[in-house]
Formats: sequence, C-alpha cells, structure tokens
Amino acid sequence: MTAPPPPDNLALEIGADPLEFRRASAWLQQSGAALAMPEEQIDRLELCLNEVLANLVEHGGEAAAQHPIQLRLQALQPTGACGAELVVSDRGAPFDSSQASSKPIPGSLEEATPGGLGLRLVKAFSDEMSYRMLDGHNELRIVMHWSPDS
Repeated sequence: MTAPPPPDNLALEIGADPLEFRRASAWLQQSGAALAMPEEQIDRLELCLNEVLANLVEHGGEAAAQHPIQLRLQALQPTGACGAELVVSDRGAPFDSSQASSKPIPGSLEEATPGGLGLRLVKAFSDEMSYRMLDGHNELRIVMHWSPDS
C-alpha cells in the first residue's frame, strides 16, 4: 500500500500576539514535514516566519492587532519535492518588505543598536520573497527550494 500524497495546502489562523508564535512554529514544523521538506529548510523558514510575525506585531499597527493573521504553506509542485512557499496574510499597515532596504551591518559593537536586522535575516535565509497588497491584506510570500536528493 502506498502512502497518501502530501496535502497541497496547509493553513493556520493566529492572533497578532507573541504568544501565538510558538503555535505557528509547531504548525510550520508539522506542515513542513507533511510536505516532505528537509529539516534544514523547515528551520530556515521557521526563522523567517518568527521574524515576520515579530515585525508584524511591532509595526503592523492597530489593524494588525485587531485581525487574525493567515498562514498558508503549500508545495510549489504537486509532489512538493522541489520547494514550498509560505504565505503570510495580514491587515496591518502596508509594508513591502521585499523592496525595503535593510539596515546596514554595524562596523563595530559600539556602532550596533538593537533591532533592525531582521529583514536582512529573512532575505538571507529565504530563496525568494515577494509582496503584494490584495483586497486590503498584506500578502508576503516566502519560498524555500531544495534538491530532490535532500
């Protein structure tokens, strides 16, 4: 008997609350495994997700706090063997993180200030990132690729 194919689309709705991050991480771990994502890619995507959620809670404004955040993970191909995309949809203040400039890396510890490097981290750990505004929602798409041999 063959195993059933992985689900094409996995979704979760969470509140814009740091207490929900752990639930989102657990969902991503389970969903990534269901899509046969390699652990390294799941971990990279989880790091991106947590950074995006933290930025949304901190900078999304009142609208973000009052509406749920939609998370969706799906295979890029029917088998899920080559990649997956995570879509984060929210009603926070519009912000195209795919086009925003990253904070420069400080040259020394004395020049360093807290925060501001998360966007650089998301861009470095994801393979693709895109943004669009759709029906009053921000929609951020983060893609991870892997080789079929992983």
